[in-house]
Amino acid sequence: MLTLHTYSDGSKLYKMSAKALIQIPIWKGNRIIDRNHVASIQRSIQGNITLLDSGYKTIQYTEYDGNNEPMKTSYIIDGQHRISVVMEYFEMEPDAPDFFVTMTQLRVESEADVIDYFNKINNVKPIQFEEDKNLIVNKYIQALCKRYNTDWIVIRPGATKRPYLSVDKLRVTLVKRYHELKSISAHVFVTKCEEANQRILSACYSSPMEKTVQKGIQLKFGLALDEKFKWLDGVLMSEQMGSADTYPVRDRVRPRAAANTE
Repeated sequence: MLTLHTYSDGSKLYKMSAKALIQIPIWKGNRIIDRNHVASIQRSIQGNITLLDSGYKTIQYTEYDGNNEPMKTSYIIDGQHRISVVMEYFEMEPDAPDFFVTMTQLRVESEADVIDYFNKINNVKPIQFEEDKNLIVNKYIQALCKRYNTDWIVIRPGATKRPYLSVDKLRVTLVKRYHELKSISAHVFVTKCEEANQRILSACYSSPMEKTVQKGIQLKFGLALDEKFKWLDGVLMSEQMGSADTYPVRDRVRPRAAANTE
């Protein structure tokens, strides 16, 4: 990968192989793929795949694996429909010659930064979908990250372990419940999450003090201690159904054997 230019915002323009580019995964918060748009691109290039040699944007940030070990990861944040066309082309023509493309990459520090960048890119583009689950969920994840990722990064991308919360697992859960989610504002969502967090931490003091729980108390963050996200039942519950206290905290946090979370 060859660096061609560094922009004023810190992003860098690279020249790279198209076959290498399609190995970069799509950012999980991206729009739902529109197959009609993919077909439209395929028709427009009339078989000349090298026309799709520019305009790609990626981000790079630190993810955490199942042992909470950091690793640098890149994702496609803009150009996923063109990427889909290129991928399908090489799947159909595995022996087709490779070609060069240009790609812009920005290094970011958190999921909230990714969403900020994604929104900035898409402010000048028409929204193709009246209701996109990923775009709805993004604003709630961004608000929660900005609330809790202050002194420590406790909401992390990747398959991180407790007491840190995996933003990927949270996103999957929220997408499944986006109809409930969109009925409240991001501000109300964060406020209710704060209440749930405090209840979970309070319950921890009466639970066996395993190392994970101790770390959660130190971080003042307990949402990841409930791996089944039962606290969301209270957060997303309608006012008519009652308060979040209907769900006992003792059912949300189940102590487990001690584990190294450092």
